[in-house]
Amino acid sequence: MAGNSTSFSQQLAARLAPYIGDFNAQMWIKSVARRELGLAPEDLTVKHLAPLIDGLRPFLQTLMGRTTADNLLQQIRREVH
Repeated sequence: MAGNSTSFSQQLAARLAPYIGDFNAQMWIKSVARRELGLAPEDLTVKHLAPLIDGLRPFLQTLMGRTTADNLLQQIRREVH
């Protein structure tokens, strides 16, 4: 989403927020970015989407159930490029 002033992590958080709340979305992205990629959220780009989704999956499956979480993550994967 080049040319957009909203960072990639903010775009991803906005897609998660309706399901887990804005604060949780931001914190989970921050946690996964640092733990899995060694990056700050503001340094994330679309090339980091696959490892972010893989890192977020366990959190979301615990909260939402496997099917709902997997459907949400598939939707995010389709929408973010």
